[in-house]
Amino acid sequence: MDMLVYFLILGCGLLLGLVMHPLLRLIDLAAVNSFLDELGRLVCLPFRRLVQYMHRKEEISKAELNETEAIIKNTDPREQQINDSAQAIRSILLTLATAIQKTEKAANDSSQTLSDVKNAIDRMQLPPDLKEAHAILMQEIDRVVSSNSHLKTELASSQDVLADQRKQIENLQTAVRIDSLTQLANRSYFDEKLSEMIKVTQRYNEPFSLMMIDVDNFKTINDTYGHVAGDRILKGVSYKIKESLRSSDFLARYGGDEFALILIKTSSKPAVDVAWKLCMSVRESRFVLDGTPLNVTLSIGVAEAHADDTEESLLKRADKALYRVKEVGRNSVMFEEGD
Repeated sequence: MDMLVYFLILGCGLLLGLVMHPLLRLIDLAAVNSFLDELGRLVCLPFRRLVQYMHRKEEISKAELNETEAIIKNTDPREQQINDSAQAIRSILLTLATAIQKTEKAANDSSQTLSDVKNAIDRMQLPPDLKEAHAILMQEIDRVVSSNSHLKTELASSQDVLADQRKQIENLQTAVRIDSLTQLANRSYFDEKLSEMIKVTQRYNEPFSLMMIDVDNFKTINDTYGHVAGDRILKGVSYKIKESLRSSDFLARYGGDEFALILIKTSSKPAVDVAWKLCMSVRESRFVLDGTPLNVTLSIGVAEAHADDTEESLLKRADKALYRVKEVGRNSVMFEEGD
């Protein structure tokens, strides 16, 4: 009889140990704390990446810095500032997107695991003295699952805010490239586009042509009718030119009454044909200032880009053709093949 009691007590102790061991491991919040630490690390990851990005910029060699400064010197300071801001925002967005994906996966996995644990404990027949510990554990599991859901919502909201800021910066970047009067590309944007086209021609040997377009006798128009009237003429001329072009062509206000036009994938003969078409379109248009009809004509110099051209050499040839037009009486087109 004594032996039977001994075995019963031993069996009860073993059973209690089997129940208490997993329960005590669950009550130990070390795993939960470790998970929360991992979430904190993921949230801080975008900012760490941003710091690393800034450090890498500081480690640029002196030669690269000199090259960057030379580029910046020829760039609108407002545009450079916007470009820098846009690059920083893009870097943060990419890092944050990666962090969100990892955090969401970790949060989903942990929520599922905790839910499974909660269901398993609910099915267990726990002794009355463990009811309080059971309630605390259930409350802690619910808190962690709720925190996971809240964290995912906050991260998604942050991503939306940064995306909106990036869009605003891109809009500003476009705004500083546009001429406010004619709504064409401005000189800074033209210089950037011409440099890009020169590089394309040098690498792929694709033709393109450049036109320098001048409104004839524009100073006389300003002196006679005033600058407001002159602005109206420039708007009208820019509209007439643009409506005759392809969507791929690049028209810019070069300065004052002068326009620059890049005809992509266009050799000299088609470019000259387009130039004559523009001359005719403007010459036949009806411009009226204060009830007075006004004839407006264009002088156009054309040059086709060569593989050995630089921005300066191509502009020089197009300008030379334009000056030849003015020398022979304006309202015409000249093509400059080379020096």
